[in-house]
Amino acid sequence: MKKRTALSIGLIFPSVIIVGIFVYAFIAWTFAVSLTNWNTLLPNWSFAGLKNYIYLFTQDMRFHMDLINNFIFLPFFVLGTMILGFFLATLLNSGVKFESFFRTVFLLPMAISLVVSGVIWVWIYDPTNGALASLFQILHLPAINWLGSMTYALPAIIIATIWQYTGFTTSIYLAGLRGIPQEVLEAARLDGAHGFRLYWNIVIPMVQSSTVTAFVLMVQLSLQMFDIVWVMTQGGPAFATDMPAVYMFIAGFKQNFVARGAAIAMIIFALTLIVVIPYIFTAGRITEEEA
Repeated sequence: MKKRTALSIGLIFPSVIIVGIFVYAFIAWTFAVSLTNWNTLLPNWSFAGLKNYIYLFTQDMRFHMDLINNFIFLPFFVLGTMILGFFLATLLNSGVKFESFFRTVFLLPMAISLVVSGVIWVWIYDPTNGALASLFQILHLPAINWLGSMTYALPAIIIATIWQYTGFTTSIYLAGLRGIPQEVLEAARLDGAHGFRLYWNIVIPMVQSSTVTAFVLMVQLSLQMFDIVWVMTQGGPAFATDMPAVYMFIAGFKQNFVARGAAIAMIIFALTLIVVIPYIFTAGRITEEEA
């Protein structure tokens, strides 16, 4: 037993060291920077306390707008990916013909780089030569400058990100659906549960762990959304699609407000923890209930 314990520790120890250095040490370093006056090109380690955080929450109107944009983006993105993901997983799990083909089509977007995906959607939304512009021209509808409009830019990005990540939630739900014993479904059908009633009373409760996992991952992704927003709009027009992660990059790496950028990063980290920590404590209990 002692040899087995020593072997387990020996196998885990390198991973613990790597994670400690490249994850937790950098988080601690970022937090330390956020408490300094390092808002110039050259390092300035003089202690500033919570000044950068206070500035962001009380004076920085751009950060306020970023939070509003993110909280508008979050529910549409999360619910869109989860509802579509569950629907597509149900379709794939129903024994549809050419399942392997449809599974490839549904899961393909998640294999595409966010940068490449952003470039594709910029072309689709192009008001002159884009796919949507061509379709509107055929339908004799006026062209819309999707990414140049303060009204349509954020919904356009929401649609693009839902397309990008729905395959992710589809794979999570498909794994959950495939794990439901067929005996349970047959017993439910014999008791008169069919169609919507079967899914509402039996299937959805039995994939609760998949739902929680998908929810936590999608919320985490929405709070850290950067790549596709940067490629498509860089936060414009007039900050209509700006997100905290985009502002963090601009403040820290383009404007040299390093401490302010670090403070934004820690706020994003804190918001993520609000979602992740309850998941850590409830995931095991949900799995036991489903079993």
